[in-house]
Amino acid sequence: MNIVISWIGFNEDVKKAGDSLQFDPSGFTATIQKDIVDEYQIDKHVILFSKDTDKGKNSEVKKRKYLIRQLFETQYPDRVYEMVDTDIGKDDLQNFPVIEASLRSYLQSLEPSDSLFVIAGTGPTAVGMAWGTLNMAMVNRFGLYLLQRPEYTIEGKKSTLIKVEPFISQLLDEKLREFHLSELPQDIYRDTQIEKEYKKAMAIAKAPKINVLILGETGCGKDKMAEFIVKHSPLSSENYRAINCASLPDELLYSELFGHVEGAFTGATKGRQGLFEVCNNGTLFLDEIGDISPFMQQSLLRAIENGEIKKLGEDKIQKAVHVRIIAATNVDLYEKCKVGKFRWDLYYRLSKMEIELQPYRNRSGKGRLKVIEHYVALAEKDYNKKLHFTKEVKTILDNYSFPGNFREISNTFQGLFGMGESEISADMLPRRFRDIDALLDEKIETVKKKHCIAIYRKYNYDLAASKKALGYSNSTQLKKSLIAWGVYVSN
Repeated sequence: MNIVISWIGFNEDVKKAGDSLQFDPSGFTATIQKDIVDEYQIDKHVILFSKDTDKGKNSEVKKRKYLIRQLFETQYPDRVYEMVDTDIGKDDLQNFPVIEASLRSYLQSLEPSDSLFVIAGTGPTAVGMAWGTLNMAMVNRFGLYLLQRPEYTIEGKKSTLIKVEPFISQLLDEKLREFHLSELPQDIYRDTQIEKEYKKAMAIAKAPKINVLILGETGCGKDKMAEFIVKHSPLSSENYRAINCASLPDELLYSELFGHVEGAFTGATKGRQGLFEVCNNGTLFLDEIGDISPFMQQSLLRAIENGEIKKLGEDKIQKAVHVRIIAATNVDLYEKCKVGKFRWDLYYRLSKMEIELQPYRNRSGKGRLKVIEHYVALAEKDYNKKLHFTKEVKTILDNYSFPGNFREISNTFQGLFGMGESEISADMLPRRFRDIDALLDEKIETVKKKHCIAIYRKYNYDLAASKKALGYSNSTQLKKSLIAWGVYVSN
């Protein structure tokens, strides 16, 4: 449905005739009906009003509503219109935050499939400003227009609509993002890549029945992302626990997740609840989920799929539990499923929604510099001092790939600032920064691995076709590498 939305022209839609009011045929509402509705194939006209606080029968708002009804009944009886009372009071017509919140709420109440034509300039200045802000914040939700009078058109015969494109300056964009994402963890680096995933996480957080899989290399902030989702979830007041699945053998991991009874294993002097019970109706964060064994995959599948758990050392099934799972991994779970090392059914249940955090090295040179500057600034604040880095150190830092990503960057500069020196030279850097040959070898191997895997996937895991495309002299060498990388698929 095409819907045009305008604010009542309180003084423009009506004019005084002695002691009474009459509808102005050249006002905003009448003009929209006369020139815009048919031209733009509008199905419905919504006219917004401020909240009528006057309980009398002859309030100024009620008078204008009466005149609008008269307009439609006498001149446009077949057209659809709606007069909507907002919760914006007369005293709030210059209160931008109140207006913006009210208009946002109204837009969100409409059907997503509706095509919206919002006309700015037919109400108070603050209303027009709010429409402009919402047009930037709610991307592609509605079109913002100005009503151009006939005398300003080329033909001079009837009014038309002028599309208003969102005004974005770099400074304004940064300030708006800073305002709308003020809830991000304060110690993380922010750029468009990271903020895109956090915006996605904010939406996911509101759907507590959806499990989330967070993908990313070590040090990319998967744990902070999980905490962010929990904080903004309806389950935030319920129990939340986190566990690293790679750090425990099967028996202990099973006990941690599902509990055990007395005597279940050596040292089990009394029974205990598992995290699934502790987090019933809450959230459980399973870090490094990609490293669990087939036995634990099966056990988790049963708990997630049916909500049923069985304590270690006990035969009976426990009562059903309802836990939101946030899982994280630094391995390619999709690839592990393809080679039979991870269960597809468990993968599908964990990855109802995926969030992928990009590593440091995937950024441009300018982007990497901003990351470094961010963590240097944090260290300066923590230690209340500035450091001078020699030109050689700056070159080394610029060329270093930081495989440990943001965690490694943060820890590196915390260590350098903690040395108590005023200037950092190359010999003060950890050995890994100075071992250039090793770094080059690592980079070359990383590029080679990614390229070979990409070609292997492109040719649908056909070893012979991949060998030919990559220029290998025989398949054995390529097969050996693919097996070592954990992606080989036997045909």
